Amino acid sequence: MRTILAAILIIFLTGTLHAQEVSDDVDRGISSVKQRSLDSNAEIRFFVDDGTPEVKFAHKNISLDWIRRDDTENFFKLKLDREIISLMGSGIDWNVALNGYAWKNHVAFMPSAGLNLYVRVRPRWDVYVQFSGMTLGRQGHFTDFESGVKYFPQKDFSVSAGWRRVSFKLKRGGDSADFVLSGAFVGMRYDW
Repeated sequence: MRTILAAILIIFLTGTLHAQEVSDDVDRGISSVKQRSLDSNAEIRFFVDDGTPEVKFAHKNISLDWIRRDDTENFFKLKLDREIISLMGSGIDWNVALNGYAWKNHVAFMPSAGLNLYVRVRPRWDVYVQFSGMTLGRQGHFTDFESGVKYFPQKDFSVSAGWRRVSFKLKRGGDSADFVLSGAFVGMRYDW
């Protein structure tokens, strides 16, 4: 885990130095891109407590999120985001998603709906909050809450830190899906 954190810190410092050399070009490029993202991106994160990896792939407004806790537990989320309002790098989006949890020889799915709020606080810094969920009464529920900060040393690269809680509980016949993951994370993203 220390090696991963050291690599992120080195990339962060290298990107900062490079961005300072060409700051006018980078700032012009960043300001021309909504939420500083291009059409596609890939992101990798690690939860600080146990090193659980999370991988995200996105193209335009569709994304796939995958968390692999160990050899027997996988959480995945296929999400569609739509913009409600966007102004000067800040805005609100709504989303719908299909969430899945696979454990041993079982798979369970549950839909959800939610909101994303992102705010550009400085030219290279964004703060965001995301929430999605769905309840099925006594049968179960799904909630996904995330908040964090992103730093953009270049328009196509960012580092992030934040906190996320995912809770997936569903009773189906004799089976019971129960996935809870909560904690701080660090990550990096590349846009193309």
